Amino acid sequence: MISVDLKSKSFGSVQILGEIKLSVSAGECVALLGPSGIGKTTLLRIMSGLDSDFAGHLTKPNRIAMVFQEPTLLNWRTVLQNLTLVTGISTDKARNALSEVGLAGKEALYPLQLSLGQRRRLSLARAFVTDPDFLIMDEPFVSLDAERIEEMMELTQKLLNKRKIASLFVTHSQEEASMLATRIQHLRGSPATLA
Repeated sequence: MISVDLKSKSFGSVQILGEIKLSVSAGECVALLGPSGIGKTTLLRIMSGLDSDFAGHLTKPNRIAMVFQEPTLLNWRTVLQNLTLVTGISTDKARNALSEVGLAGKEALYPLQLSLGQRRRLSLARAFVTDPDFLIMDEPFVSLDAERIEEMMELTQKLLNKRKIASLFVTHSQEEASMLATRIQHLRGSPATLA
């Protein structure tokens, strides 16, 4: 389980986040909705441990994986190397992960030879292959067309159901949140709090 008891988060003299208490248990997917600029990504960075400059307390597991808005792949490395070099897993485990996300046979290609949807699948594979205890997804379906979004949501749901890990998912889409999340939270106000 991961939990944050945030008192405040500021950048300089500007307080971005107010009091926030949020916990996510194994098998639970919490969707976080809110307008652009409200502090959703800031809260994700705190919960991932990337930002420790806040007032409050964070309890998090050791194994955390993230899926970012952009695929953030190593474009000069093959699809297979994007899993094995970054995570340290075996080639066999990487091949299984690629097969699980529909990328079997693409191991020798480079990310820029893949479609955006395939790059997003590779990002999912990279996150799930490490068997994380906590998965953070920051608008992982942004800039995909409606058909690809539906495919990616179904794939993500399948992977989450199989592994029963805690996950936190940021989106602007109520539809995406309703499909993937077991619980939906809204970030509102200034400084932002959960409503």
